[in-house]
Amino acid sequence: MQVPLSQTPSTILVIAREPLIQTLMCSLVDLSGHHAAQPRDDETVATSIARVRPHLLLLDCEHDEACEDDAYRAAASVGATVLLFTPSRSRAEVADLAAERGLQSIALPIRLHEFSETLQLSLSA
Repeated sequence: MQVPLSQTPSTILVIAREPLIQTLMCSLVDLSGHHAAQPRDDETVATSIARVRPHLLLLDCEHDEACEDDAYRAAASVGATVLLFTPSRSRAEVADLAAERGLQSIALPIRLHEFSETLQLSLSA
């Protein structure tokens, strides 16, 4: 089954704690018809958000920045939506963490079609 690509590709900044998860999530973003961006090795998450100015921030809830306000403030300052994800927690756990901040969430593993639909819903919110 081929996933329909987005009509209008968006820039999505992926922030993950583990490099392998970062690569996986960037691949899923690209396969969904969007442009995946990553932080540079020498920059903070907030600096990366300011540089990339993403439409969507895909943030690993296991990353240290997910517990701090800086990333959320930086995303809001550029008009980016934040979507929390988890490679290691249950769907319910990440949904609870996201709900505390009024955000949407996804958990891995996830099918490409479901991932793409979630991105589209987050981007249109």
